[in-house]
Formats: sequence, C-alpha cells, structure tokens
Amino acid sequence: MKQTVVLKVDPLSPQPESIAAAAAILRKGGLVAFPTETVYGIAAVINDDLALERLRYIKKREPDKQFSVCIYSLKQAEELCGVLSPFVYRLIEKFWPGPLTLVVPSDSGGMIGLRMPDHPVALQLLRQVNIPVFAPSANFSGATPPVNAEQVMAELGGFIDAVIDAGKTKLGISSTVCQVIDDSFTILREGSIRADMITPVAHQKQILFVCTGNSCRSAMAEGFMRKMLANVPAIGVSSAGIAAFEGMPATPAAQIVMQRQGIDISGHRARRVNEAMIRESDLILVMDNTHRRYIIDHFPFAEKRTFLLKEFLNEETGNLNITDPIGMDETFYEEVAEIIKKSAEGVVATLR
Repeated sequence: MKQTVVLKVDPLSPQPESIAAAAAILRKGGLVAFPTETVYGIAAVINDDLALERLRYIKKREPDKQFSVCIYSLKQAEELCGVLSPFVYRLIEKFWPGPLTLVVPSDSGGMIGLRMPDHPVALQLLRQVNIPVFAPSANFSGATPPVNAEQVMAELGGFIDAVIDAGKTKLGISSTVCQVIDDSFTILREGSIRADMITPVAHQKQILFVCTGNSCRSAMAEGFMRKMLANVPAIGVSSAGIAAFEGMPATPAAQIVMQRQGIDISGHRARRVNEAMIRESDLILVMDNTHRRYIIDHFPFAEKRTFLLKEFLNEETGNLNITDPIGMDETFYEEVAEIIKKSAEGVVATLR
C-alpha cells in the first residue's frame, strides 16, 4: 500500500499550489479524492486505462458498468456527447453547476453520466486537469459515501494517491441521477434535486422568433404568440435578431399596429441571437431565408429545428419570406402583421 498525501485547502479559496499538485497526480494517472457539494469523490482521468483499472478495483465495478464523469464546462459535455437536446440544455441552465448527474446519449454510442459540481475546489481541480474525470464516491463498494476527508482516509488511505481536504461537504447526500432520452426523463437515483423539480423543465417548450433587428417582425410575432398561448404556460416564447442593437425598443409603427390588436409590445427590447438561445429552443421560426441561412451557418446543429414562419401560413403562397417593414408606412406594417398573425395561428395549430 502506498502513502496517501493529504492536501488541506480553504474550501472557499483553495490554495493554487495544492490544486496544481492534485492535478499533476491525476494527469500522471493517479487517483485523487476531492470534495464536491454532495460527497467526496475519487477522480481518475478518463484517458488513462491503468487509472480506470485501479478505480474499478476500489469500486468493485464490472467493465460493462460505467462511471459518471465530472466536467467543468459545457464544451467538455459537448465534446463527449455532441449536441444535446433543448431539454438537456434547459436542465443544465437550471441545475448546473449542482447536484444533478445527467445520463444522456454519448457520441460513441450508449449512455454517459455527466455532472458539473458546485464546489470551488472541484471546479478549480477540473479546470487545472482540463481532462474530464471519472468520479464515483470515495468509498469501497457498498459503504456510505464520505462527507469529509477523515472518512475518506479511514477507508481509502493507502489505496489512493491523494485527498484534497476542504472540510465537510455542504449537502452530504449523493447527486440526483437523471436519465434523459429525447423529451423524457427517468430518475435513477434521487438526491437533493427531486423529480417534481425536474418535471416543470421537462414540460416546458421554447419557441424562438428570429428576424434581423428584433424591432418589428420578430417582436410582433412574439407578441402574437404570447397572446395565443397565454393559457399555455408550458410553452415559452421569445425573440431575437441576427443583427440586433441590444436594448432597442420595437419600432413606433410596430407598437401602434400591435396596440390595435390589443397587444402591448412597448416593453419589448431587442436582443441579438446567441448560441444559448438556439440551444434551448425547441422551435426556431425565422422571417426569411437570410435568417435561416444565418442560423444554419452559425448553429448547424439547429437546422432541423429552424423553419420559415410563413411555412405555417394556411394559404397557397410561392414566396415564403416575410418582407421587412422597417421604414415603411403603417399600412404596410398592418399587412405584414396580418401575415405574421395568420402564420402564428398555423404554428399554434401544430402544437395542439
């Protein structure tokens, strides 16, 4: 048995040299116990077979049973899994970093468990290593997961290379493990995040309207859709522009035309479309082919979720572009608003 090094650190402001020492051990194929907000885990980099073999020995884990992986960034998740579903992105937005392990389809086939811990020590260690790590709880199979370094040493001293001692963990209960396939989820292990906290996210859908400046067409579309779905809280509606000036209000003509429809968009403020909006949207509705090309060029993973709004217009039409009314008179705005309204009604019909 080897001697296990104890690296004592401040849990809120961990000493960089101690974190660097632990990261160096991991990169060389060592095993390091570290704190998270739930329990202490054992880290082993995912690209070292000998480290994995040692970890399997401690956990008595068969080769066909995988360990969950700890990461520090969304980029690492996407490198392991490719593009995730909008539902998973919304769960990540709501619960990460935090005590939720998401079991999702991996890029190499099968499923993989991913977690981003909510602990300064864990996150700094993961950044320093810059390689995802397997991270089961730091105990022998069947034993109670440890909540402090003393418990880790009492059980695993001599079996692992180091333990980062940052005191007692905050929650003291293992993370919730949630398997997500498409829009459905199954709780495999319940921790501090309960099923009833995940259900509202599962039921939520997000529609995003996109135009150029987000000051007229998409702003009006958002206003119409919000009114049509006022009694359907499970569907969120937003809008953005590919070249929007952040914070710009809707044009005066758009506000006037919508006011005649009984819809107040005076509080609307333009937003520029970004990757987070695209990731979390189940349906992306654009005003013309310029916008569709922009979305596909910049966010190719969203191609199958991106449609021209006018495709939903229940009328025979050859031109699927909705003309930009910017700079035109109110009569033209009225015509454009009517096309948007009828197209939005077509969208709503598909949601029922």
